[in-house]
Amino acid sequence: MKSEFSWYFKPDADEIERIWRNGILTVDANVLLDLYRYHERTRNSLLESMQNFEGELWLSRQASEEFFRNRNKVIVSSSKTFKEAKDEIEKLRSSIESTVSQLKGNRIIPADVADQMLEEISPSIHNAQERIEEAKRNHPNFLSEDDVLEKVAALFDGAIGDKFPDENLATITKEAEERKTNKIPPGYLDDGKDGDRPYGDFFLWRQILDYSKKNSKPILLVTSERKEDWWEKLSGKTTGPRIELLREASEYTGQRVLIYQTDRFLEFSSQRKGQSVDTDAVEEIRAVDNLRAEKEHAVEVVSQDVISSTGDYHNGELTVRLRRPVKNFTGSGHFDPVMDGAPEVSATLISAPSELPNFSIGAGTGTNYDFNIHIRSDNQKDLLPVGEYIFEYAARFVREEVAE
Repeated sequence: MKSEFSWYFKPDADEIERIWRNGILTVDANVLLDLYRYHERTRNSLLESMQNFEGELWLSRQASEEFFRNRNKVIVSSSKTFKEAKDEIEKLRSSIESTVSQLKGNRIIPADVADQMLEEISPSIHNAQERIEEAKRNHPNFLSEDDVLEKVAALFDGAIGDKFPDENLATITKEAEERKTNKIPPGYLDDGKDGDRPYGDFFLWRQILDYSKKNSKPILLVTSERKEDWWEKLSGKTTGPRIELLREASEYTGQRVLIYQTDRFLEFSSQRKGQSVDTDAVEEIRAVDNLRAEKEHAVEVVSQDVISSTGDYHNGELTVRLRRPVKNFTGSGHFDPVMDGAPEVSATLISAPSELPNFSIGAGTGTNYDFNIHIRSDNQKDLLPVGEYIFEYAARFVREEVAE
């Protein structure tokens, strides 16, 4: 059974060790871009973990191009966080002063209560402003002197993948669009990007598989992605990479792929070396990942409430939060336990933001363990508003009658 469905079985300790010793380590663009977002200690810990990898280091052409395309934007954005922090402190100061004024207007409360509160809080606010200003002064100016770029260049010197051949690009782009339409991972949740950028995750994935197949080596992929078109999530808990990805890697390359989120890669790398895990670095990586997810990803599946579930029939409610206005979005749910076969799925919208324009809903699946609900504005000029959307769904598997 394991030989026929190897991707369903997690690798044992010996196989993981072989991949870490002899496989190919590669990362996505955001793993590198995040180096500009981290404190120096976290940045050095991650770079050291990649440098200490015992197998081969290699970077796909897609990850390389995305890194250079977004590098300056990330550097500038990281610098802006100091201003944002100072603005938040200023808002707090103004709010406190307003509260003090209101307390002073209350004749029942002694006047010195408000004065004492302001006297005690003001030094803390001033101290916070000074520390933010000091952090800003000490933050490297990567636009003028970029040691991160030099370290990344040295790490992957002579180890950059090829671009797709020109004669194959049209076919690969068509495949990317078909996969996105049919919600085949990875990358089908990348809405709202222009040009070929909605296909970036698939291009990255295909280049990685091509390299693995060509060199007959397993892959260790480190990614900052946390979306459900990369990771299997059940009841809000991430259980591992999408099975479709593991299966495709096995069938396409004949090799195993290990996929780690950045924080887990750092933890595992430290443990293998017998080193103590830098918990501060791990927590910072998670915080940066969560912050970026909130800013970049429009859709978050908040909850799935199952009403009934059998091999033939599932129904329940799926709650999705939309973080920014979009023309359309997709929410994904899961069948737990799995159904006996790929079912027909229907969905209705039972709750949404009040300013919702006219819309269309669709639902479907090609598997017996998950499904997708799609909602689209009927007018291209009207975007779906920010807020929570609750869908009621039903999935029915119709068994074929066996002729007697």
